[in-house]
Amino acid sequence: MTHGEPVDIPPPGTGKEEFRRWARRMRRPGIPEDQAAATADGIVEWLAGAGLQAGSVVIYLPLPDEIDVTRVPDRVGCTFAVTRTPPSGPLTLHPLDAPRERHRFGFEQPVATAPLVDPSSVAVVLTPGLAFGPDGERLGRGGGYYDRFLLTVPDGAARVGVTVSALVVDGLPTDSHDVPMTHLATETGVRPVSPPGGTTAPCLRLPHD
Repeated sequence: MTHGEPVDIPPPGTGKEEFRRWARRMRRPGIPEDQAAATADGIVEWLAGAGLQAGSVVIYLPLPDEIDVTRVPDRVGCTFAVTRTPPSGPLTLHPLDAPRERHRFGFEQPVATAPLVDPSSVAVVLTPGLAFGPDGERLGRGGGYYDRFLLTVPDGAARVGVTVSALVVDGLPTDSHDVPMTHLATETGVRPVSPPGGTTAPCLRLPHD
């Protein structure tokens, strides 16, 4: 991945699998460390400016090709939670400091016996994805785990797609069950988006809104 604009984007009307192949090609050299660090810094600034008094901030434990947001909790005074991917069924939510194990796909996650966090307490979800659209569209890895999980958090929670500008592209295919983001976090900062057919209404007064 370079610092320039994305190239060879699949043409309009292309399906999700071709877009996933494109996104994986783009990510294969690795997200530049300066861009990843700037993205995490922007999330810290955004959360700090939000003055969040209640509710959990959900982070993810990254795969090698994802931006590492585990550096964020040490720098912001919020309550953090993290998801677990069980052998079957939806994602579950647990305290960030719960004991962990390694999932068969290579990422860490809380153990099955870790205490649960109620999704209704969530205020912000930092959400990974292979690519995102400028209006909040999200292209996941195909399992549908995050889409189902996002339906369990409050409607007013901020859903923040964590990525870099080169992976924010027009024309991402979507399905009716896909849950759009309310914000995008890239190396240029955190900004709100307005998904087609609706406007965002996060429960927080957030920076850059």
